[in-house]
Amino acid sequence: MVEKKKGVSSTTLIVISMVLGVVVGFIVGEPMNNVKFIGDIFFHLVQMGIIPFVMCTIIEAVGALDAKALSGYGLKGIGWFAASSLLAAGIGLVLTILIQPGAGIEAATASVDYQSSSVTFQDTISGFFGSNIVSSMSNGSMVQCIVFAIALGLACSAWRRTHDNQCLVYDVCSQLSKLILNIIRAVMKIAPIGIFCYVSAMIGSLGLAVLIPVAMYLVVMAIAVAIMFAIWITLVAVRCKYNPIRIIQRMWPMSALALGTISSAVTLPTALEDTKSKLGADPEIADLLMALGMPLNSNGAAIHLAVTALTIAQIYGVTFSGGQLVYVWIVSFLLSLANAVSPGASLVSMTMIVPQLGLPMESIAIFAGLEYPTGALRTILNVDGDVYTCLMVSASEGKLHPEIFYDKEGSEPQVEA
Repeated sequence: MVEKKKGVSSTTLIVISMVLGVVVGFIVGEPMNNVKFIGDIFFHLVQMGIIPFVMCTIIEAVGALDAKALSGYGLKGIGWFAASSLLAAGIGLVLTILIQPGAGIEAATASVDYQSSSVTFQDTISGFFGSNIVSSMSNGSMVQCIVFAIALGLACSAWRRTHDNQCLVYDVCSQLSKLILNIIRAVMKIAPIGIFCYVSAMIGSLGLAVLIPVAMYLVVMAIAVAIMFAIWITLVAVRCKYNPIRIIQRMWPMSALALGTISSAVTLPTALEDTKSKLGADPEIADLLMALGMPLNSNGAAIHLAVTALTIAQIYGVTFSGGQLVYVWIVSFLLSLANAVSPGASLVSMTMIVPQLGLPMESIAIFAGLEYPTGALRTILNVDGDVYTCLMVSASEGKLHPEIFYDKEGSEPQVEA
């Protein structure tokens, strides 16, 4: 029997195209700007369905919440999801401001026409709420669209609970999100061409100096993820009275799977089983919150979006302050609710946030080849964050089983120095 040869993965092709773009852009220089329009076409194709995709995805996730999820430990879990993702986005913003991974490239300053304005905190908050959803969609006001989607999702959830789990709007949005995702997946097949054109044009204009922020960008992301892990493990160790070293040991199999597959969906069965059989979370709580965590808890995605947005702004000499930083923080959190499960998911996420901040789309190309490292960092924190939430809620409900965590020995094992 002849084995079927596997083709080159889309991620590999994107990396190859980025490397070729760097080489060609460096050799040819400014003339490569003539092919930038091809990259523009690619990103326009990705963007054309982003707003309805994000809205339908959130309506589907929120609309699927049942009475159990919206009361008792379900509501506690959602509270932990929201608080931890907000914290993650905030940590990403603070670290990016302190370390400045994108600063120091003077040539990039003139590449974007951005008018910084004085935005108050009150203006930022009021700007989250649009008066006309059609106008918000046409203007690309993503946050206003997300707020409306959350409201409609809650209305769908309430309707389904009183109408035998039936809601036409929910069903339409669920199917529409899947159809648009198929379009995005189809468009991603030409991503290597678009990325090559954008990267070569960018390198031709700015030179190889633009590659310096990439390494620093990954360092900032890794530090932010490490800080979130430290916070989570400390909280779980104190609240659940668990040995922190044993927590890491018990969670290593699911963490390794998340790193290797960069897929929360693939990791879910292992994570769910280990959460109940190795960590002692209540089975009923784990079954509910691990399922809810897939769409509603994205600590890693929140960090990724926040760090990416500010790094790109620094590369192009754009400064955010005051209410603008609050806006970046909140939009990073809200967009983390709409992760695309598709090849080049990181690329799609960046396509969501960059236009919202008035930053140039070509800036995305230089980060496009980082799908695996950014995906790995995002996924391990997303998955482990769901598990930590299950443990915290189980403890608060008095349903934690430490005897399972300690192999039914009832006492802490001796840890070698």
